[in-house]
Amino acid sequence: MALFAEGILNLYWDQSVPVNLARIAKKMGIAIVLSDTLAECARLDISPHNLARITIGTRHPVIHQRYAVAQALGHRALHHLRPGTHRLIAVQDNFAVDHTQRNDSEANEFALGLLVPAPVLRYSVQAIGPRPQPEVQLQELAHVFNVPPLLIKQRLADLDLRLPQPLALQVNRMALL
Repeated sequence: MALFAEGILNLYWDQSVPVNLARIAKKMGIAIVLSDTLAECARLDISPHNLARITIGTRHPVIHQRYAVAQALGHRALHHLRPGTHRLIAVQDNFAVDHTQRNDSEANEFALGLLVPAPVLRYSVQAIGPRPQPEVQLQELAHVFNVPPLLIKQRLADLDLRLPQPLALQVNRMALL
């Protein structure tokens, strides 16, 4: 699914960070509307004529809205819905996904790849450099990509990336061995 996200990024991304999901949706032919009455973070509707629309629930924090839109884009790109159907996308406070549901798991992987493009994350990890506390690095990266630190942590794990550590911490760990 990350490859699908990379494909969408290659086709529609303007290389800006944080990734502009509205611009990508527009280029994919997906309308985005706002609703102050929608209880969920987002709703993806596929019309009988196979036109897509994402409705964003404005009651939710922007960081949740971005994640929900990225998941909706994933559901659309991965053809999880048939014409004439819809899907509600709720985002938990801890961004948990039901991995027993294949479509949800795939959309989550797609969303992570879309929100945090691998090449930019690799570059950013090196550019930010070592910090005494890894939480500071996670917060800085989360700010760059406009996602929660938890999603940065997940993306780092998915890409098998490690945050650089200050030399003093590396030496202390070597002494413990």
